[in-house]
Amino acid sequence: MGRFRRLLVRLTLALTALTSIATCFMLTAVAWVPPERAAREAARARWEARGFTSYRVALRVEALGKICYQQLEVSGEWVRRTLRNTCDSLWLDVMTIDQLFELSEEIQELPFSRCAPASRSCPCHRVFTERGVYYDEDLGYPTTLLARSEMQYNWTSADFWRSWLRDAELPACAPSRRRLTVQVLALTPLDTRR
Repeated sequence: MGRFRRLLVRLTLALTALTSIATCFMLTAVAWVPPERAAREAARARWEARGFTSYRVALRVEALGKICYQQLEVSGEWVRRTLRNTCDSLWLDVMTIDQLFELSEEIQELPFSRCAPASRSCPCHRVFTERGVYYDEDLGYPTTLLARSEMQYNWTSADFWRSWLRDAELPACAPSRRRLTVQVLALTPLDTRR
């Protein structure tokens, strides 16, 4: 009976220790904030604390192999005047600082890869090779947003192998590279907060 009791005590201690360790890991996982989100939230707080409500912003956008520019006057977060906008041919609307924060969140939350050409069939996938958002040290607004991707064969997908066996050739994964860069060239306050 003594041997059984010692075994039971050891098992109880081991389970208690494992439960404690598991609880610590779960609390750490719940409390952990990804560094990108923490940087974005700190930058957003600096932007919210700025001493002005109206500003002029000049942007350079590189997307789909084209380069365009925007220069806007913004009051609150409303575009009051468009001074220059050569981005009409792109999907891009005029971009306020709040919209740049939204775009930065979308960029940082992109999955590592996406199925292509469609989500129902996945012989290829678009792999995001670089994502980055950089913030102004003083005012916190996003100064540069980057997203780079390229099309690759999706070797781990059954659709890739079915396509290859059916057609006796590799799937048509055009090796297209995509780049998105948004840069704030200048930001000028137009008033001070009252």
